[in-house]
Amino acid sequence: MKRLGGPLLAVIRAGRGRAFPLLLLVAGALLLGRIENTALLAVREAQFDQYQRLMPRQRDSEPVVVVGIDSQSLLRHGQWPWPRDLLARLVDRIQAGQPLALGIDIVFAERDRYSPEVLADRLPGLPAEALAGLPDPDGQLAAGLAGHPTVLAVVGLDQPLPGSRQPARPLPVLTLDQRAASGLPHYAAALTSRPPLEKAAAGEGLINASPQRLQANDERGVLRSVPTLGLVNQMPFLSLPLEMVRQALGEHARVAPESGPGGMTAMRIGDYRVPTQADGELLLHFGPASSHYYLSAADVLAGVHPPELFAGRFAIVGFNSTGLQDRIVTPLGQSLPGIDIHVQVIESLLAGVALQRPYWMPWLELGALLLGGLLLVTVTPVLRPRYAVLAFAGLGVLLGGGGLLAFRHGGWLFDSASTLMLLSPVFMSLLANTLIAADGKRREAERQLQASREEAARVNGELGAARRIQMGLLPDPATRFAGDTRFAVAALLEPALAVGGDYYDCFMLDDKRLCLAIGDVSGKGIPASLFMAISKTLTGTLLRRQPDPGLALREIEDELNRENGECLFVTAFVAVVDVDSGLMEYVCAGHDAPILLRRGQASRVDTADIGGPPLCAAGDYPYRAGSLQLQPGDLLCLFTDGVTEARADGEMFGIERLMQLTTAVDRTELPAAVASLRDAVRDFEAGRPPADDLTLLLLRWNGTAV
Repeated sequence: MKRLGGPLLAVIRAGRGRAFPLLLLVAGALLLGRIENTALLAVREAQFDQYQRLMPRQRDSEPVVVVGIDSQSLLRHGQWPWPRDLLARLVDRIQAGQPLALGIDIVFAERDRYSPEVLADRLPGLPAEALAGLPDPDGQLAAGLAGHPTVLAVVGLDQPLPGSRQPARPLPVLTLDQRAASGLPHYAAALTSRPPLEKAAAGEGLINASPQRLQANDERGVLRSVPTLGLVNQMPFLSLPLEMVRQALGEHARVAPESGPGGMTAMRIGDYRVPTQADGELLLHFGPASSHYYLSAADVLAGVHPPELFAGRFAIVGFNSTGLQDRIVTPLGQSLPGIDIHVQVIESLLAGVALQRPYWMPWLELGALLLGGLLLVTVTPVLRPRYAVLAFAGLGVLLGGGGLLAFRHGGWLFDSASTLMLLSPVFMSLLANTLIAADGKRREAERQLQASREEAARVNGELGAARRIQMGLLPDPATRFAGDTRFAVAALLEPALAVGGDYYDCFMLDDKRLCLAIGDVSGKGIPASLFMAISKTLTGTLLRRQPDPGLALREIEDELNRENGECLFVTAFVAVVDVDSGLMEYVCAGHDAPILLRRGQASRVDTADIGGPPLCAAGDYPYRAGSLQLQPGDLLCLFTDGVTEARADGEMFGIERLMQLTTAVDRTELPAAVASLRDAVRDFEAGRPPADDLTLLLLRWNGTAV
């Protein structure tokens, strides 16, 4: 502890170990409030991305068809830019199928390179009459756009550029709350298509993200949201896919942004509604990429696909070729053409599905952080370290599971990862204080143990007397049952140390009931010997008072638990034999089952159904007795683990060896049989010090006295 340094230790343990964690909790709350400027933002977004990977949006229908200008199209019709008359043919092919709306994700900001004016500038030697007879490609494309629900792309610009201007097709009427308007992206100008094309199209829609959101997404390489609405010179414009839906519903379909205390809450177009962020951003719940709705522009121009394919669906024309398309990385980890984002937006609006992180969600996360932190500060110091770790793990499961359930059932984005990361240092400081306190207790226990050893050394001279007293507590079967021909009993106990924890007892409850008991106290030495003496005394006393051995064992355990400061426990086997009939009732408390030798065959007494834990191990266990009918000549061998667990060269004496030796002494007088079994164990140990007390108790039932 001294290595930690006095000041550091004082800080950790200040306020009973709670002051420093509370300080960390306050710092975490401040950090969570400014998460946008910290590395925790990446953790939060990675968590939300993982939610989408685990539970992507189901794409049950394909309401949009993408006509891509892909590599096949460029190979067949030449490099980009294509002549506008070719694009007009493509538009006519699509419009023949009467789609709900056609969106063109391309800005035609300059004249067609094959227009008469451009050719006149590039080739001044051409006759004027030849140029006068050439068709205007822009006019051909404008004719294809006119009279249909078509939408052209608009790129918002922060600063005006040469050729930029105000788009010609803003939303006709829009009521926008001032709080909602302040959070929308604002553009000073826009890059638009040429005026004839604008005039022919039914509407124009923005195709860029807001500057703030675009920067955030680019830094992390993942696009998570897109704007629904933007202002160009204070004139409102929907995004391209939303404008397509508006045109499909009719030019006068009502656009109604919904707002709340924090800004925008949803975008409503006609009867369709989708939730948004306060700044009008749509948090997309992405579905897995699909190529089913992609058509090659070359195939459409060649008539491979019938016009009916576009009927009742939205159509978008855009780039789908390496070198021309913009690639977007989605939270699902897929790299998609930018045009695919328009498809996802239309699907989200039609389904009314989007992720939600309303203005009050950070307050909810802050509340979870403070509540979780206060809970840790309250319970961790009073729990054991292992339970404290389990409590923190449970809190983590609760937060993580809550975030998953919120996403699954409502699309809510709850940041459990950052909350848990900020709670970690709070918990670690609390756990450190608990471990420091536990280490102090351990050192105190070591000092007490050393004092106990010194005390044991001072009383070592008295152990001899203690051994004699302990052995004097044990009965001598040869003297106690002299002259009784119905049975014979022999016993032996040899402590591994001066005194031990094994005991046995044998006495008559009345003129025909014989009680046998054997036990093994956990541990060795003086504590075990004292507990052994108490256990033996209680066994003899309570078995005389209680005729049911099972109930007697319960009472014995109750009495032993009254004064058990060393937390010792006792394995015991108690049998009551009717020496006239041979019926034996027995109960087992965690002890080895005795060996029964009958007609030269050794087996174990069945204790599987009635066996219980050692006395004082579980507490208040409902011990119950079993029964066994002895036959004349049966030999019962009770033993402790000092017999079976005697070791030599890593091998134990074992129950099988004991059963074989018991069979060998079947016809031997019991005192000699006990001595023979003891000698076999000592020979097996080959002079090594015994590892445990050795106790044997043999009973031979001869049958009813004649």
